[in-house]
Amino acid sequence: MLNFAPTEEQEEIRSLARSLAVEQLRPQGREAEQKGDISPELVQTLSQTGLTTPFPEEFGGSGAIEAMTYTLIAEELGFGDGALAMNIIGSLMGPITVMLAGNESQQQEHIPPFCDPRSGYQQRGSLAYAERTGGFTLAEVGLTAHKEGDGFILNGTKRDVIHGWELGTRVVLLRLENTVETEGLCAFMIPSRLDGLQISADVQKLGLIAAPSVSYSLADVAIPEACMLGEPGNKGVIRAATLYNILRAGVACGMARAAFEYAMDFAKERIAFGRPIASYQGIAFMVSEMAMNLDAARLMLWRAATSWDRVGAGYPQGVSLHPFDPKASPWLELVRETESAQHQAVEIAKSATIDAVQIMGGAGFMQDHPVEMWMRNAAAME
Repeated sequence: MLNFAPTEEQEEIRSLARSLAVEQLRPQGREAEQKGDISPELVQTLSQTGLTTPFPEEFGGSGAIEAMTYTLIAEELGFGDGALAMNIIGSLMGPITVMLAGNESQQQEHIPPFCDPRSGYQQRGSLAYAERTGGFTLAEVGLTAHKEGDGFILNGTKRDVIHGWELGTRVVLLRLENTVETEGLCAFMIPSRLDGLQISADVQKLGLIAAPSVSYSLADVAIPEACMLGEPGNKGVIRAATLYNILRAGVACGMARAAFEYAMDFAKERIAFGRPIASYQGIAFMVSEMAMNLDAARLMLWRAATSWDRVGAGYPQGVSLHPFDPKASPWLELVRETESAQHQAVEIAKSATIDAVQIMGGAGFMQDHPVEMWMRNAAAME
């Protein structure tokens, strides 16, 4: 029986993340949406806590990343403001992918700048995952590469690449031609200058406006082999992709929790026909269902995060994570668990924020309250 209870250290980290979310992210959410980005001061504050430097101490980081710990952090940041949380995580995923999939030389080049105590907070990374015609699942990664001479030729598109215009550590997920499942998955770093790469800003977004993103279009783009992180099909690429889904799910759970608590507090204070609207069955049932769905999504997420940590540590080598199929690949099971957790968490975030708006009635659509912004942010997580 797996024990998902956080350790004492994890509780302390979660408490720190919660205080930052409530005192920093939540109050700045509306202003950040108006500006379309996070403030440098907030990024610096987060960097000083060590929450945004999940890299080994040898590179200047706060320690190697653990999915369970950062799941708790992601939920708290999402509780503060989902768009700002995705802004932060979207930037982290570039160097994290280099850390997990790159060779020692690539790690030495790209990780230390993010850990620099004076200027690290100014660094921006990105990970291009989802396709224009797909979601955040590895089976739908359609950007392809085929070997030609001393390099590769890339063709395909990417969407919702947070910070994708920045010249920092830009990473793109793709697969080798004529490969299936996870065997041909690769990660390439995108150089500052790459002929044939078209970058289009995602303008007029309705949600996640404070997490600026772009779309990529690559048509017969030649890229040096040195830009590949590690070897084709290496497990580090799978670990990076599944971790991104775990962190996205954590943010979504935080958004759902924020909507649940805000709507519940409003329902307790709003008086209709002489009593709080929370006392009416129609409202009480909605709030109860929000809480039940959130717990279910969080359970799936914590299971996926625990599996990520176990697989990464090499614990289940030769042993399936699936209790009813001992022959199942632990890596394929990890992919399935993380993608399911991400999908479920986003669906719960969407339904919870919509229900929060409904519970609040006309007030839910007013910008005096943040729930309408949370609803748009949750919808943009798809």
